[in-house]
Amino acid sequence: MATKVLIVDDEPINVKLIEEILEYEDDFTCRTVANGEEALSILGEYYPDIILLDIMMPGMSGYDVCRRVKNDPKHKFAKVLMISGKAMVEERLEGYEAGADDYITKPFVDDELLAKLKVFSKLKKTEEIDELKTSILQLFSHETKTPLNGILLGSQLILDSPALPEKITEYARLIKISGERIHDLVRKILLLSSLRNCRELNLGSKSVPKYLQGLAEQASHDNSKRCTITVNCPVAFSMEVDWRLFHEAFRSVVENAVKYSPEEGNVEIDAFCDETGVSFRVTDHGPGLDPSIKDKIFDEFYSPHIENHSRGTALSLAIAREIMALHLGELRVESEPGQGASFLFTLPPATISA
Repeated sequence: MATKVLIVDDEPINVKLIEEILEYEDDFTCRTVANGEEALSILGEYYPDIILLDIMMPGMSGYDVCRRVKNDPKHKFAKVLMISGKAMVEERLEGYEAGADDYITKPFVDDELLAKLKVFSKLKKTEEIDELKTSILQLFSHETKTPLNGILLGSQLILDSPALPEKITEYARLIKISGERIHDLVRKILLLSSLRNCRELNLGSKSVPKYLQGLAEQASHDNSKRCTITVNCPVAFSMEVDWRLFHEAFRSVVENAVKYSPEEGNVEIDAFCDETGVSFRVTDHGPGLDPSIKDKIFDEFYSPHIENHSRGTALSLAIAREIMALHLGELRVESEPGQGASFLFTLPPATISA
């Protein structure tokens, strides 16, 4: 589908120039109006993807038109490029404050204008797809809650029934496990959605060595591989973060390390604190990662069947990275095939608390 461009300019020569630039571009169609009032009157029927908006026009200024467009939810993805013969910084800043996405000065450079139109066309489509993904995930999460609760409750009631045949018990247990996996997926989808929507942090201070020791003891007790989790934290310090979220991120990485460790293997947790900030390293001795997928494993939509460190973990790792980003930190992985993997958490100095 061609990108729709609305040209708003009271100077016919400028309009003619833009039309000539787009004349042989099959990816664009355009309409023109001479003032802001006309532009606003056709928005309901035309729905432009990009608006080339002159600033100085009779009647309503380009700034006022831009504000009206950006305040209309129906056009929230429309890209507004302000046009002016002046290149004053103050004028540009006023345009950006009004909600403009970019600024073009007269006279036009044909290639530059066309390049900007292509960039903003792609950006608009990307933003629309991202919102669609989020909406689908939220809808899925909402619509599966009630049936999932019924599946989990029903399977548990069956398991609690006395003197059931072994096969029935086995089937009920399978249903319950499968329901719990879907329930966990829904929870993670909702959490990721809230993180992407600039969730506020509930900061609190806690002793890092005490936290790590408790986590290690719990993880050592819960895992069926009898893996040992060892902690190395040479300096005792406290950290101020959203501990509920940080625990979600850190626990998922530790569990992932246990999952890919050999039977009775060892997972090491190292913590460091200095003037540059805080860092944690979670290391396993599993099969490691192929270099080609090291960045992909943090993509929540990465799902190909591969054997090492990605199966069933992409959503958890995407959540962990988002949590670190909210704390102005970072999560990355270092790994070589056959040599295990190390996940490195880093946080800024401001995280360290007295």
